[in-house]
Amino acid sequence: MLRNITCGELSINDVNKEVVLCGWVDTIRDLGALVFIDLRDKYGITQLNVEPSLFKKADLHLEYCIQAKGIVIKKEVENKNLKTGAIEVKVSEIKVFSKSAPTPFAIKDECNTSEDTRLVYRYLDLRRPVMQKNLYIRSLISRYAREFLVANGFMEIDTPTLIRSTPEGARDYLVPSRIQKGKFYALPQSPQLYKQLLMIASCDRYFQLAHCYRDEDQRADRQPEFMQIDCEMSFVEREDVLNIIEGLLKYIFKNAIGVTLPDFKRITYADAISFYGSDKPDMRYEMLIHDVTDILADSGFKAYEGKKVEAIVINGSSKLISRKKMEEDNLLAKKFRVFGVSHLKMENNALTGSIVKNIDSDKLSLLIEKLSLKDGDVVIICADSNKDKACIALGALRTHYAEVLNLTKKDDYKPLFVIDWPLFEREDDGTIVSLSNPFTRPIDEDLHYLDTDPTKIRSTSYDTVLNGVELSSGALRIHDGEVQKKVFELLGLSDEDIKERFGFLVEALKYGTPPEGGFGIGVERLAMELAKTDNVRDVVAFPKNLKAVEPMSMCPSEVPKEDTDILGLEIKHDEE
Repeated sequence: MLRNITCGELSINDVNKEVVLCGWVDTIRDLGALVFIDLRDKYGITQLNVEPSLFKKADLHLEYCIQAKGIVIKKEVENKNLKTGAIEVKVSEIKVFSKSAPTPFAIKDECNTSEDTRLVYRYLDLRRPVMQKNLYIRSLISRYAREFLVANGFMEIDTPTLIRSTPEGARDYLVPSRIQKGKFYALPQSPQLYKQLLMIASCDRYFQLAHCYRDEDQRADRQPEFMQIDCEMSFVEREDVLNIIEGLLKYIFKNAIGVTLPDFKRITYADAISFYGSDKPDMRYEMLIHDVTDILADSGFKAYEGKKVEAIVINGSSKLISRKKMEEDNLLAKKFRVFGVSHLKMENNALTGSIVKNIDSDKLSLLIEKLSLKDGDVVIICADSNKDKACIALGALRTHYAEVLNLTKKDDYKPLFVIDWPLFEREDDGTIVSLSNPFTRPIDEDLHYLDTDPTKIRSTSYDTVLNGVELSSGALRIHDGEVQKKVFELLGLSDEDIKERFGFLVEALKYGTPPEGGFGIGVERLAMELAKTDNVRDVVAFPKNLKAVEPMSMCPSEVPKEDTDILGLEIKHDEE
């Protein structure tokens, strides 16, 4: 046995015990007559008390991997910032397992080195205690998800990783077949079709920790490969599925980090957009969007005539919002394809601002009353012919000012479900497109719109949102073959397209399909919330960067020509 205890376990109760520790040299304090070494492993730090002669013989340096034997003694002065701070180990023997070159950055939580450098030396970055904590939290998600789901009658089933390419919203990663030349597998964006087929196969309740792949642009909360807790249930209505999601997340939060989540609210998609300007609203603060069309659309200001006019109040911020800040707000709003926003300030019980002269005074009084304005408040107004566009632009400003005013707290959790999403939307050219996936079941009372106006159909989709982060999405599935065929046709798929892309599913729907529904919880996003980080790369062992490159191994890489020849592929490079 190389060790009989870890570096995070010893306490005052272990005084006089002989111990053998293993780990890495974290710090060295050479005081001449005595040398103190902090020995670090995954579990914590223990201070070693080393005679100078023994230290000199061992010739230790930072990050050497060593074994230390000795007797636990009580410290003269306790370090209350350290779990093992009441004791130290009087070392009698040191063995060096391996030496370390000087590391490119300090192995400390407070690390100012660029992320690019840390990703190149990821194995060193992962030694930092904060990263070990993040990996541990992620492992707890898997553990407690399995515990909860198995206890609730779910069976863990693996579905294939090499599958047929089917459209699911993002670009597939394709894998060429050596045996079937000219044909390709796809890596799954999700196990969507397979889990539906498992319900047809009478598996009743399925789950897996599924690896998923999407070839899309990267950002702070997205990776090209990710994991989701994927579940499907037979003979359920929407509320049955929501109760499982809520129970699962409450179980994980309670057991992983000791947090009791409040009951999950439910809000419709329409209300989420109208009041929060987002389909994943952060409920930790109010700052609601108000429809002031009835006041301002006929206020005398031509820019608002015939428009939907929305407003948001930033309480007590008049001194914060300068002319320069107003210009920045306009630039942010214009990213959402609106003309811009206007600002009004409440000063001396009256509204001031560049547009005040264009608005009837009685309308300004009505606005003050409706918004309950007080001195120091700022009103930001957005008008557009499309109500949702105006709300979404203000929603972005709502999120921005919540950060500026420090209205968000990491330990304040406000979960909710966003329900009643539109099933379809119509693009500018009149084309009908799905807002979810083409297997999402419409709400029964809206089925008649399939033959009249599909954009009025609400779906059985539901998103789980926590503090402005989408943790999961899901829906009830279409179990009626005729409804599924109509949905495909509305999306512009011919009989030949349907057979080519989804023939096996359409065939399966002929053989007694149960009402079913499911969801997928993004493990990385959940881990980000539990670990209180805003960067998905903090909770992935070996992540890709924003260019979809894994900097340590420099993946993806070129391969020898003979490897592509055997696949029948010819590599063409973009012309410079």
